[in-house]
Amino acid sequence: MPGKRLQNVWTDIGRVANTSAERVGYPTQKPLALLNRIIRASSDPGDMVLDPFCGCATTCVSAENLGRQWVGIDLSPKAGDLVLERLGAGEGAIRRSDVILRDDIPDRTDLGPLPRYNSPDVKRQLYGQQEGNCAGCDGHFEARHFEVDHIIARSRGGTDHPSNLQLLCGHRNRVKGDRGMEYLAGKLQLAAAGG
Repeated sequence: MPGKRLQNVWTDIGRVANTSAERVGYPTQKPLALLNRIIRASSDPGDMVLDPFCGCATTCVSAENLGRQWVGIDLSPKAGDLVLERLGAGEGAIRRSDVILRDDIPDRTDLGPLPRYNSPDVKRQLYGQQEGNCAGCDGHFEARHFEVDHIIARSRGGTDHPSNLQLLCGHRNRVKGDRGMEYLAGKLQLAAAGG
């Protein structure tokens, strides 16, 4: 209300009703009026608004309408469709061609220059860290029997940064392939149980 300080419980903004034109059917959808208030209170025109779980794009729509730059992130392809649908349907002031949808995993640029992931220096460093033991079977091997492996595969967003590298004996590395360590652990458990 004009003249009254905003309290920490906001009762003047109702939920998105089932019959509301704003409703898109997303289970966690928030009212546009709520996001408008939050964005106005916490940013200035031209600022960047980030919604790392953008869901039905209400934050993106609000930020666009209020003259903020914005980035919305979500794992669901439906979220990308909703951003395009809502901003392309007149709820925002941009054209569909202005929205960049990415389904790839961007390369990190904050790691600085990295040595080649399987360089001798990296292998020596990992060998020392792992005390000569395989990260899969825990067997002790000479350095020449190890292969440098990505803990999270590059195809799934893993980097060549040393924190994402490990040494596996040749056999365990081939069993793991480009899958995660949970796959290898499961295969080793199965083998130990006689399966």
